[in-house]
Amino acid sequence: MGATRPLGKKEQLLNHLHARGGLITVQVLHVRGRLDPALVQQALSRLQAEHPILRAHIRYGKVIWRRLPPFAHRRPWFDTEGTTEIRLRVLDDTDPDAWRKVFASEIRTPIPKGNHPRVRITLVRQSPDADLNHIVMCADHATLDAYSANMLARRLLEILADPAVPQPEPPVDTVLPPPLEAGLPDKAGSDRKTAYTPAIRLPKQAVPDPKEESRVLSRHLDPNTTAALEDAVKANRTTLHGAITAAFLLAIHQRYRLDTMTVLSTVDLRRFGELALPADTCGCYADILRTEHPITGDFWATARDASFKLIAVLAKDREAASIMEFPEWEVYRREIRPTLRNNRRIDGLGVTTVGESGLRAHYGAYTLEDVTRAVSLDMFGPSLFVIANNWLGGLDLSVAYAATAMSEEEVRWLADHAVALLDSAGGEHRAERSTSSVTEEVPQTGPAGRG
Repeated sequence: MGATRPLGKKEQLLNHLHARGGLITVQVLHVRGRLDPALVQQALSRLQAEHPILRAHIRYGKVIWRRLPPFAHRRPWFDTEGTTEIRLRVLDDTDPDAWRKVFASEIRTPIPKGNHPRVRITLVRQSPDADLNHIVMCADHATLDAYSANMLARRLLEILADPAVPQPEPPVDTVLPPPLEAGLPDKAGSDRKTAYTPAIRLPKQAVPDPKEESRVLSRHLDPNTTAALEDAVKANRTTLHGAITAAFLLAIHQRYRLDTMTVLSTVDLRRFGELALPADTCGCYADILRTEHPITGDFWATARDASFKLIAVLAKDREAASIMEFPEWEVYRREIRPTLRNNRRIDGLGVTTVGESGLRAHYGAYTLEDVTRAVSLDMFGPSLFVIANNWLGGLDLSVAYAATAMSEEEVRWLADHAVALLDSAGGEHRAERSTSSVTEEVPQTGPAGRG
């Protein structure tokens, strides 16, 4: 018998945006070692058996009416009854850049309605005998956050490394994970009102040859640089999230002379003890919060401000600071016109600090050479969306942007200056370590091997 439950409020918003091309999540695993598609399909079946959310499709029930857009939408439900298996598409293309074309297509193509899971997988390679494979994973954000994406990537690679381990039968867990709201304190009784914080945008860009697509630039801080930065973060009583936010805010200040900016921070609520969930729960348990920050010339003061204000709104004003809900009148009144005038951009900067990805370099006969991560921003979103993952002692920064609103040259300038600031910020602790450097990786031009 199948399991079913209605989507929570934040899941409903994410699913609604997904259908219109918003916040589609894509992760590409660049794997060295000959892969048999049948083995990958077997691994996907194992993942489905282990995670109820991967066995669920979305069906739509009665109409929900609103006095504001969207005025009406059908109530979505997760339902495992009759869900098909995760289908693997295999693309053999002699073009070594074929995976980039698949990435560009997947990140702008919503998963359609139907009885299929809310994830699709494409294996891209130059030939059946190719030694380098690109596993493109696309998902509806309502079913998967950054933590879950890393967990599924780890598990997929573990199964590929040792496919002989018996598959659990029947599925390990048959209960759908709860919506995010089910595990949070009920603050409905609070009568305290918090003033709305409007978005602060980057100046509108003149983009040569704008295109309706989302792109990503990647930067990597090596282990020595990352360790020095983390030491400096502790010494200056802030967080890595605060330091990354400060680096991009100072780069923005230098480029555009903006003295104040709002920042959208994606917060994994599992990490703050508000949700009592098993560690292997796959779902979306993240919120997006808006905070406002003055930008000074002091890196660590800006980092502390970014960190402190985020912690403060988490403790007191998370509901008011969250943008993860269908907009009310105040949002439309403040945001609709400037958003449309600025190529559908909201805040100038979004940052998510995922923490340790848990991914290894080697999985049996396979080597994970690189990972490309992004969310779609061309429908709407911040000008820059920075995704930070710790991996193999280093720090990966994926800087996503919409090609309608920002040029690659502009994003490259901002990313390079932010990375230079992070490198410099750890300088005071680097004397005790070997000489380190910051290496650049640009997934748009191919994965950089770290095996």
